[in-house]
Amino acid sequence: MKQSIEQVEEELQVFADYVRREGLRMTRQRELIVRTFLEAEGRHVSTDELYDMVRKKDKRIGYATVFRTLKAMTDCGLARETDLDDGRTRFEHFYKRPRHHHIVCIECNHTIEFFSPELEKLQEEIVAQYDFQAVRNRFQIFGICRDCQVQQQSEREVVNSDLVFARDALRIAMETEQRGVNFYKTAAETVAHDSTRRTFLTMLEDEKNHLRDLREEWDRLIKGNEKVLNAPVFLHFDYDALKKIFPSREEVKKKLHEDLTEEEAFRLAMKMEKEAHDFFKEYAERFNDTRGRDVFLRFAEEEEEHYTLIKQAYEALLKGEVKDA
Repeated sequence: MKQSIEQVEEELQVFADYVRREGLRMTRQRELIVRTFLEAEGRHVSTDELYDMVRKKDKRIGYATVFRTLKAMTDCGLARETDLDDGRTRFEHFYKRPRHHHIVCIECNHTIEFFSPELEKLQEEIVAQYDFQAVRNRFQIFGICRDCQVQQQSEREVVNSDLVFARDALRIAMETEQRGVNFYKTAAETVAHDSTRRTFLTMLEDEKNHLRDLREEWDRLIKGNEKVLNAPVFLHFDYDALKKIFPSREEVKKKLHEDLTEEEAFRLAMKMEKEAHDFFKEYAERFNDTRGRDVFLRFAEEEEEHYTLIKQAYEALLKGEVKDA
């Protein structure tokens, strides 16, 4: 899946700025090599493979020029070296792409990219136990893909990992917002105090608006990129942790009952919003500058706003400034 013209031009500018800082020129040959690499979006290319791709466009470009340009792309953050255990050093697109690991088929070399914040956290904990300062890590799984197991071939669309990450992040955010809608809807139906009900109904409308915005963003992402729907899951998310933050409607009904005081109702809502903010902010901080990271950061900011609004209503209640209608 090709990048937009704007994305390509942005990365070419990053490369041009880098070579000029190094006292070099942005030659036509270097630009062609960078463009060719960016056209290979989603692939893990070796120097030889990129050289062959470039030679189809300009036979005058030498191997050494391709090699040096690849190194420069790595140094300026456009590319990253990776080892798929096939005897070749390979390079993958890295600019504004989420950090990730690989599952590699040893028969056909098909590669699936994935990321798990829980796996990252486990690695950090292990490194800390040995008092290490981590510089880099690489986690690879080698096996035999489904097609090779049944000895068949299928068309595999290579999809921009940032788009897949954004898809997964939006799915998670939409499910979270739906749980928020369920919480405040059930809460407003359950609590007995009018002032508390009004606050929860306000939060309900806010959650509905956020959910609508997320669905519109989902539609924009999918429009023109329908193949991203069938790409393997990239972001392996801890849904159990999400369920603990946003209880189901049945669990809400157990926690919110008619005898619940206004203070208890507000404290429960504040706890939920605070945990949601911390949860998504922590997730976002584990990602590079990507669309998926932006989704989580925006979601964390919205949860913080919710927390502030509920806290203000709670504090007004404690001061006796709120009376039931």
